[in-house]
Amino acid sequence: MSSKIGEKISACLLTYNHANVIDSTLASILDQTITGYEVIVSDDCSTDGTWERILQIAEKDGRIRPIRTPRNIGMPGNANFAVAQTNRPYIALLHHDDLYRQDLLEKWAGVLERHPDVSFVFNPYDDGDDEYTYGPRLTKECIDGRWLLEKRLFARWGCAVRGTAMIRKQWWDKLGGMQTKFELLADVDLWMRLSGVSQVGYVPETLIRVRALRPAHYPDIYRARRLNWHRKVLEYEIHASNRLSYLPLNKIGGRLRWWKFRVKLSCETAKWLLYGVVSSKRRHEILAYSSESVTAYDLWPLRAFRRLLQLIIAAK
Repeated sequence: MSSKIGEKISACLLTYNHANVIDSTLASILDQTITGYEVIVSDDCSTDGTWERILQIAEKDGRIRPIRTPRNIGMPGNANFAVAQTNRPYIALLHHDDLYRQDLLEKWAGVLERHPDVSFVFNPYDDGDDEYTYGPRLTKECIDGRWLLEKRLFARWGCAVRGTAMIRKQWWDKLGGMQTKFELLADVDLWMRLSGVSQVGYVPETLIRVRALRPAHYPDIYRARRLNWHRKVLEYEIHASNRLSYLPLNKIGGRLRWWKFRVKLSCETAKWLLYGVVSSKRRHEILAYSSESVTAYDLWPLRAFRRLLQLIIAAK
């Protein structure tokens, strides 16, 4: 693929406190099979030397444009900040701890070139284990967005699309980028909103190796292996927000699907509360902070069950 295509691409790498891996991540971005693309490295006020290392690497490679947020604003704010710095039509949204195959940008851009109706393109990922792959196993290069939304994104709590993808800037601008209120899961909301109004591209190859390395000083919500109620509630809010805007609530079918979602949400929370009751190892972390699991969409049986557990805990 010629440099003419590469000149349409802005690779936006979001960084924060990953000095230990930034060299290898950047090296994989700079070693692509196409030319002409720009690399914007947007650092969210790192405190571990990441920013200083980025500047050192940029001195040796003119393709890198290092920028820094005025204050620490989190992943979605950093993404909005980075994308605002370019007018190129294809945005490759990348993260600081992954490794990217040499033909990543070529594969992604090829899908956008062949399918003008596609708003973003994604792919499955691996973690170095050849027997395990993250993401759906799809075959079509162009997917009906509404099918993806209903059958994959709405159907599961986990997201089939990770935070790395190539997006048409016109769609990013049209939808207003990421909604910062959804914090580290703002990308999930973006994929849902895009899928509901456009076609989606897919490359059936593991173009990205996920390392998910979290230093000890990284925010707990990113590092925690235990259940995090705040993260669960963010997930619930994203699903609710997108269903409210997508479902035909003025029709019986739409209202029934909305109530089905509320039942699903309440059952999911109840499942974790019950697990807290029977698990001696995780009882404290699940039950002691159960008040953080409250949403506006909980059904009354869940509210009553949660309240009962809280009274039992308080009595002990």
